[in-house]
Amino acid sequence: MKHIIKMYDLYGKELHTRQVIERLTDSLQDQDEYLLDMKGVEMISRSAADELYNISHGIKKIDIINLEPFVEKMISAVTLGRFLPRKHLSKGIPIIHCQTIGGAVQQLVQFT
Repeated sequence: MKHIIKMYDLYGKELHTRQVIERLTDSLQDQDEYLLDMKGVEMISRSAADELYNISHGIKKIDIINLEPFVEKMISAVTLGRFLPRKHLSKGIPIIHCQTIGGAVQQLVQFT
């Protein structure tokens, strides 16, 4: 059986966390198929997009439709990130240990 899930109706226009997608995943049945209708969802965090990628390319049978421009770009970035090698631009960045937030701020001011 194929189910349509209107993400805006369930979660509103912003998907901020991986946990939102994990809770959705927990409610889905492995034997069923799903259409995630993203119409109206204007923002998705990278972590939520990553989790959405995981479930749409995993065991569950999920298709995603009606992507808003920003959401489509974020999901594309996550998808590309799965296939491109990671680049570490700088290897000489020192590790600084700070006891307090104030100490971290002082160190940050020195680098700017």
